[in-house]
Amino acid sequence: MTVLPSGKTYEVPVGTSLLQALLAVGEAIVSKCGGKAECESCHVFVTAGRKSLSKIQRAENEKLDGMVGVSSQSRLACQALLGSEPVTVQLLSST
Repeated sequence: MTVLPSGKTYEVPVGTSLLQALLAVGEAIVSKCGGKAECESCHVFVTAGRKSLSKIQRAENEKLDGMVGVSSQSRLACQALLGSEPVTVQLLSST
């Protein structure tokens, strides 16, 4: 997993959520709802390797649909599980 804007790359276990992985390596990401797809605080852009992540489930899709600033690269870090291929994640500043 490569994290932008820092550009640091980390080895993380397959099946780990992006949120868990980012917190474990000390990257600055916020999660106000505890990983339940109930807030928007862990919104990230996945700029490479999106197909390696778990598919978007209903709760995440519904939350993304109601958010401003969403793109085709958007995921909630708490809901996206890492696969075996490299992924690049862009952290967004919380507003």
